[in-house]
Amino acid sequence: MKSPEIRSRFFEFFIKNGHEKVSSSSLIPAQDPTLLFTNAGMNQFKDIFLGLEKRSYSRAVSIQKCVRAGGKHNDLDNVGFTQRHCTFFEMMGNFSFGDYFKKEAIQYAWDFLTKELALSPANLHASVFETDDESYDLWHTMIGLPTEKIHRLGEKENFWSMGDVGPCGPCTELHVDRGPQFGCADDAGCGPACECDRFLEIWNLVFMQFDRQSDGSLKELKHKGVDTGAGLERISVIMQNKESVFQTDLFEPIIKKTEQLTGKHYAAQPADLKAAFHVLADHARSTTLLISDGCAPSNDGRGYVLRKIIRRAALFAQKLSDDLTLFPELSRTVVNDLSVYYPELAAHACLIYEVLSSEIKKFAHNLVRGQHILQEYFKESAHLKIITGQQAFKMYDTYGFPLELIVLMAQEKGYAVDEKGFALMMQDQKAQSGKKTADPLDHFEFDESIKTTFTGYEELATISTINALIVQDRLVQSAPADTLCWVLAEKSPYFIVGGGQVPDTGWLVIGDKTVNLLKVRYINGRIAAQIKTPAVISVGDTVTSHVDPIWRTNAMKNHTGTHLLQAALIDILGKTVKQSGSLVHPDYLRFDFTYHENISSENIKKIEDLVNAKIRENIPVSIEYTTMREAVKQGALAFFGDKYNPEHVRMVNVNHFSVELCGGTHVPTTGAIGAFKITESTALSSGHRRIVAVTGPGAIDLFQETFTIVKNLSQEFKVKRENVVESTLKLKNHNKELLSEVRMLKKQIWHTQLETYKKQITTINTLPFLYVALNNVSNEDLREMATELSQQQPGFYFLLSSIDNRCIFLANLSGEFLNKLDLKQFATWLKDKHSLHGGTTKNSIRGGGESFDANLGDRIKGWLEKHSN
Repeated sequence: MKSPEIRSRFFEFFIKNGHEKVSSSSLIPAQDPTLLFTNAGMNQFKDIFLGLEKRSYSRAVSIQKCVRAGGKHNDLDNVGFTQRHCTFFEMMGNFSFGDYFKKEAIQYAWDFLTKELALSPANLHASVFETDDESYDLWHTMIGLPTEKIHRLGEKENFWSMGDVGPCGPCTELHVDRGPQFGCADDAGCGPACECDRFLEIWNLVFMQFDRQSDGSLKELKHKGVDTGAGLERISVIMQNKESVFQTDLFEPIIKKTEQLTGKHYAAQPADLKAAFHVLADHARSTTLLISDGCAPSNDGRGYVLRKIIRRAALFAQKLSDDLTLFPELSRTVVNDLSVYYPELAAHACLIYEVLSSEIKKFAHNLVRGQHILQEYFKESAHLKIITGQQAFKMYDTYGFPLELIVLMAQEKGYAVDEKGFALMMQDQKAQSGKKTADPLDHFEFDESIKTTFTGYEELATISTINALIVQDRLVQSAPADTLCWVLAEKSPYFIVGGGQVPDTGWLVIGDKTVNLLKVRYINGRIAAQIKTPAVISVGDTVTSHVDPIWRTNAMKNHTGTHLLQAALIDILGKTVKQSGSLVHPDYLRFDFTYHENISSENIKKIEDLVNAKIRENIPVSIEYTTMREAVKQGALAFFGDKYNPEHVRMVNVNHFSVELCGGTHVPTTGAIGAFKITESTALSSGHRRIVAVTGPGAIDLFQETFTIVKNLSQEFKVKRENVVESTLKLKNHNKELLSEVRMLKKQIWHTQLETYKKQITTINTLPFLYVALNNVSNEDLREMATELSQQQPGFYFLLSSIDNRCIFLANLSGEFLNKLDLKQFATWLKDKHSLHGGTTKNSIRGGGESFDANLGDRIKGWLEKHSN
C-alpha cells in the first residue's frame, strides 16, 4: 500500500469515528519557547490539554509535519545510519480532549491496523508503562493479546513528555515483530525495548494525565486526554514490506534524483555511500519544509539547527559528488512530491533553492579548510586517537563546524572527541556573552479568581480594582511606599504583545497619586504593570490605568502601515513574499520577509506609491471575530510566530486589499496613517530581507529633515533643488582628484626622503635594520615604502607613522633574513613593553597603538642585538 492511500485511509477512519480533521500546523511552534520545532502532532493542541483553550470539537485527527533535530527529541546523529530515524517525518495522530481515554484509544489503534491496513495480529506486540495495569488489562482482556506479547517497560520507553515542561503521561506502544532476521544476537532477550530493528514501533498512544513543571514535578491535568502518533514513514515500511524507510515511496523519488545527479546507482553502493544517499534524502525533506515555514539559517536557536542540518548534508554530498548544486537540486524533488499536501512549498520553491545554494556555497570553502585542519589534528594526536575540546571548539567557532560533524568525521577515522571539554568551552563563551537567567515570573502561579480583562481595544483609560500585587516575585496584600511592585487590575487597557507591536507605556492613578509605568508584561496570562509605589497601596484599591495616547496612536499608524506594506509587497513582488518577523514601534516599523532577489529602487518606489495610494483612499479598517477556517476562506494571512485559536480569531480587513489575522491595535481608517516612507531595505541572509519604514509624524519629520538638508545644499551650491545630487557628485569627483594629487605629491616627497633613509640603515648581527618615525603617512604608503626598501636591500625595516593622536606601524622582514628573527616573539614584546598591538604574518607585523616611546628605535635595536641570530 502506497503512502497516499495510507494517508486517505487514516483520515477516513477517524472522521468516520467522529474526529475533526485538522490541518498540520507550522514546523515553527507559535509562541512556545519550550520547543525548537514542532516535534509531535499534539504541539498545536498543547493549550487544550492544559485547559487554556477550548475548541468546538473534542476529537481531532491530523497528519502533522514534524522535525526532531534539536533539544529533547533529537534524531540528527542517527539519520543515515539506521533504517528508521529521520529528522523530518509526518506524524499521523488522533486526539481526545476530555472525551475518550485508554479503552477507546487502544481499540481505535487496533482496528485501524488490523482492519483498515490488514496487518496480522500475530505480528503485533504492545508495551505499557510498568505501573499502568489498566492498559495492560485492556490489551489482554479487550483486545485478546497474549500476555507474552504485552511488555511492561520503564519511564524511558513508555512515559512521554513533549519537552522539559508541559503535558505528559504514560503511554502504550504498538510494535511490529519483523522477524529474527532483523534482530540481534540475543534472540531470547530481544523485545520492544531492544535497540535492534526487529521490533519496529509504529504507534504511540500517550495518555495525557500530567503537566510537568519547571522543577520536574508532575501536576495532575484537569482535563485528561489522548495523544497518539503513528509515523507515516514507519507504517509505509511495513505496508510496503521494505527494510528501511529510505526504500519506501516517500523517499524513492529523492533517491532516484540523487542517482541521476551523481551517476551512482544506490543499490550498488557500499554501506557508507548508501548512508550518504539516506542523509541527503532526509535532510532535503527537513530543510525544504523548514525554510518553507519561515526558518532561516543563523548562528543561534532554530536557525542554527537548520544550518547544522544543511552543513551535515554538505559533508555527505561531498562523498557522492563535487557538484555544489546537488543538495539544492533535491529540494525541487521534495517540492514536487509534497506540495500536494503542503501547497506553501510550491510558492516558496525558488526561495528554498536560493537559501540552500547560498548556505552550501558559503560552507564549501570552510568545509575544505576544516577537513585539512582536522587532518592536522589527527596527526598531532595519533597516539591518543582523540580530538581535544579546544580543537573541536576552534573548528566550531572559527570554521562553523557543528560538533556533530566533528564527531562524525572523527569517528570515520577511528578517533574520539572530548565532548565534555567542548561543552565547557561553550559554557565559558556563553557566560562571557551574558546569557540571560531564567525569569521566575514566567511560571508564576495564581489563584483562578485572579484574572485581568483587556479593555485597550475600546479605551485608553480604565477605572478598575487592584486584584493582585507582586513584590520580589511574591504575592502580597499591600506594598509600602517607594517599592518596586507589579500591579494587576481586574481590567486594564495596556496592550502587551501581538502582531509584533511593542507594549504600551502610560501611568497609573491610585488615589490622589499619579505614577508612571516602568514596564508592562504578561505574568501567566495576566496583564501586569510595574511601578515604584508612590504611597502604600493594597489589593482592593481603586486604580485608573492610562495609556500614553501619543505612543499608542503612533503605534497604531505603524501597525496598520505594516499590514499595507505586506499587501503591497505581495502585489508588487509576488506571492513568494512571506512574513518572517515584524516589529511595530511608535517611531518606526520593521518588516522581515522571505524574498530571493534584491529589491530594485524602482520596485521600492512602486511599493511606497501603492501604500500611500491606499492611505489617500481613507479605507475603513474593519475588525471581525471569526473562525480560522472562515478567515482563510477570505484570504487572511497569519502573522509569523503568533498563536491562534482556530475557533476564535481576530481578522483585520482593509477592504480586501489587506486581510490579516492580528491581535494588535489599528487605526479606524487608512487615512489616519498620514504618509508612508521606506527608510531601509536590506538583506538579512540569503532569501530573507528587511524593510524599515516610518508613517505619520515620523514620515513628516523625515520629510522636513531631508527637505531642509536639500534646501541648504541647494543654497550652498547655488543650484536648484533637483540639481543638488549632480552638484554633490561633481564635488565628490573633484575632491577625489585633489586627494589623488595630494597622494602623488606625498609619494614624491617620501621617494626623495627614501634615499636619505637608506643611508641610515645599520647592521645588527649581520641583519640590515632601519627604524623610521613619520607623520601622517597611511598604511598603504608604509607598505609601499617597506616593499621598495626590501627590493633594493633585504633586511628588517620598522616604519611608524603618527596620525590623529594614534600611531600605526609596519615591521617588515625580507629576503634571506626571514629566519633571523622570531616575529611572533617580537610582536609579543611590542605589545607587552610598548602597548603596540599587531597582527603577524610570515614576514611582517602590522598594527598600531595610542602612542609610542620616543626612544622606541633604540629599544628595538637593543632587542635585536639580543634576539637576532
